Amino acid sequence: MDHTHAGDSQLEASVLRKRRGSNSRPPTQSLPPSPDPAPATKTRHTQKRENIPYLQAQVVHYRPRVSVLDKELTTVSYHGLVNFLLLLLSATLIRLAIENYLKYGILVSIPGAGIARQDWLATLAGVLAVLTALLAAFAIEKSAVPSDPGSSSDQKRLLACAGVGADEKRTLLLHAANLCLVLVVPSCVTYFGIFQPALGTLVMTLACVMFLKLYSLVATNFDLRRAYRLGDSQLNSDPLQYTHMRRGRLEVAASKNNKDAASRSSNDDGAVSDGCAAAGRVARRHSGGIDAEVGCVEDMVRDMIPPTLRTSFSLNARALADFHVAGNDRIDAKADALPRPRLRMRATTASEVLRRVATVAGADSHSAATDDGSLSDDGAAAEVLAYRSSGRPRAQGETPQGLGRHAIQYAVAYPDNVRLANFGYFWLAPTLCYQPSYPRMTGPVRKSFVAKRLAELAILCVAMCIVIQQYAVPTLVGSVRAIDTRNGFWLSERVLKLSVISAAVWFLGFYAVFHAGLNALAEVLRFADRAFYLDWWNSVDLAAYWREWNLPIHYFCKRHIMMPLVSPPLNLPVGVGVLLTFLVSAVMHELLFGIPTHCLKGYSFVGMMAQIPLIQLTQWLVRWRGPESGLGNAVFWISFCIVGQPLGVVQYYYTWVKNNP
Repeated sequence: MDHTHAGDSQLEASVLRKRRGSNSRPPTQSLPPSPDPAPATKTRHTQKRENIPYLQAQVVHYRPRVSVLDKELTTVSYHGLVNFLLLLLSATLIRLAIENYLKYGILVSIPGAGIARQDWLATLAGVLAVLTALLAAFAIEKSAVPSDPGSSSDQKRLLACAGVGADEKRTLLLHAANLCLVLVVPSCVTYFGIFQPALGTLVMTLACVMFLKLYSLVATNFDLRRAYRLGDSQLNSDPLQYTHMRRGRLEVAASKNNKDAASRSSNDDGAVSDGCAAAGRVARRHSGGIDAEVGCVEDMVRDMIPPTLRTSFSLNARALADFHVAGNDRIDAKADALPRPRLRMRATTASEVLRRVATVAGADSHSAATDDGSLSDDGAAAEVLAYRSSGRPRAQGETPQGLGRHAIQYAVAYPDNVRLANFGYFWLAPTLCYQPSYPRMTGPVRKSFVAKRLAELAILCVAMCIVIQQYAVPTLVGSVRAIDTRNGFWLSERVLKLSVISAAVWFLGFYAVFHAGLNALAEVLRFADRAFYLDWWNSVDLAAYWREWNLPIHYFCKRHIMMPLVSPPLNLPVGVGVLLTFLVSAVMHELLFGIPTHCLKGYSFVGMMAQIPLIQLTQWLVRWRGPESGLGNAVFWISFCIVGQPLGVVQYYYTWVKNNP
């Protein structure tokens, strides 16, 4: 019985081994002792070496290759080298910090501890003067609301169109006086009553910001008031765009109103028909792949861009592949240089280019624009619409992507926006361009987000105070002695040493104001448009930097200075518009930095006006070597952070020390 069971067990084990394969081990067998892994590995490696014939005659150079640092090799990574340079920079900064401590000790003190009481009182007076200007502007706007909107009288329509009525003249004179006072009063208080430059800079910053905000408020309500008098509730029929200046006078012919209206209507109808034709071409050619999409883009460009801007615009598949994704906000900002002979756009596909070409062309063409402008992935044709207001209902604060820049829609209509709460919100909002309504965020305020941004703001302000008091002040004191002794090498050393400090303060201040401070303010106010800056550190030329580093200022200059100068009725050349825009900016910079330091010698003014030839230089470098060369970006960093800022700081500090011994 036992033998039978043993035989059966052996038979089952044999069948099981066959099923598992020849490599399976019998379950009853004990495993042999495993050899030492080290000798086995050694034996295996030795066996491999023995199998290779003629070891010293092996082929080493078997294919063409390039050096790692050659420009033809684009796949190499410099991550380790960048890490080393960052560590080296950190070690250098630590050495400088130790050297500074051994030489000067601790120089940091509590900010504001040594400020005189008179400075605090003068600062309070300057702030109150700034706030009073806002109340005065509200009172003037309240009294300027027309009582007879939509009058059909030709004379009143002409006066409303040009804005030259007696009531409007009185309103503009009052606003001009208020705008002058908002700059003159704080400037006098700062120059004659505030010794501390930091407090003076605070007062002048508030005054300049209030001046720009009030100017935007006055200019926007001036246009809204004209449309209200004309009965143009859609804000799409501005007769002023058909006027012109002759011998210093605005000419608007009453007999041509109907003719102009008919002409505009025919132009709109022609734009619609042209747009439909372009859409048909898009639909016919979309099935041809990327080349067909490129052809669609070229057709749309020719249909939508004025002839003066069509000098040389063509796309091909290779150039299309070199485009870079940058986002709608960046594309809009890049397109703000129009009108100019060529368009600068970035995208990844012709579909994206098509949609953005419509947006770019809308800035300078009154003929047509796209509602969506893009080719859908399933092959649907783009629908091209005339540049007119859609009139559809819209949620509060919504800004449809399809509407062109000339289609103006607000959730609050004039004169319902002339309220103190509306003006007060604009004064607090992180923007310099007034609108009756803004896009607003839904839901409650994110308290944790606000707390993080405020914590960042506080930490960065403390860090800036430490850097200025501990490192900048001793360097500036040495620069004064260098200037007095007229030692050029010593002064150059002081400026280059200060460039590191000023760059650190600049980056800390930029993040503190434009990211931490403005985002916290926008979150509290539920302000939805939080694009306060773009990637200005990648600017290939100085023009891109001035457009991207401060979007609130850029939008103000474009909306209220540049566009009114180059549009009817003035129709000035673009170069003149750019020159006048930088002139206004230079004056504001001189007020902002010259008055608090009691140094009105034009340092900031000259520095800002010098940006125009530098812009031309960097743009020439980009055209010569291409944007990938980095020459324009290098000139930007050298002229702005390495030489420009520290040299300006040295000049202002030297003058302030000599004026206040």
